[in-house]
Amino acid sequence: MTERDKKLIELASKVYTGEAAELQIISPEIVWHVPGHNPVSGDYRGREYFEIMPARMAPLERWDFVVERVMVNGNYVVTQFHLVGERKGKTIDTGGGHILRFDANDQIVEGWGFTDEQDALDEFFAA
Repeated sequence: MTERDKKLIELASKVYTGEAAELQIISPEIVWHVPGHNPVSGDYRGREYFEIMPARMAPLERWDFVVERVMVNGNYVVTQFHLVGERKGKTIDTGGGHILRFDANDQIVEGWGFTDEQDALDEFFAA
């Protein structure tokens, strides 16, 4: 494993901490792909990722990730996690993952989300 591989794994892990430092890891020009058929689904570019997507997810009483695995291959990092969320009286408790594409400046410029239970996530965000 190269030093850059180690660095990208460390940076990807920080994205799930909820700390302000994670914003420095995400490019202002990010493109984020949200799967499914719900009000949050779609592609978000730049400011949309930081403003519109969170607004569509709201209100979230809980949105906790436990990262179980982080893998790297070049500029791509794959995370596997367990997610527990609460929103408008509904809960979600599922596994999921992200593919994160980093640029040469070690910022996330593109991401894709996955879940074990897309229908349940669609129902969660449809409420």
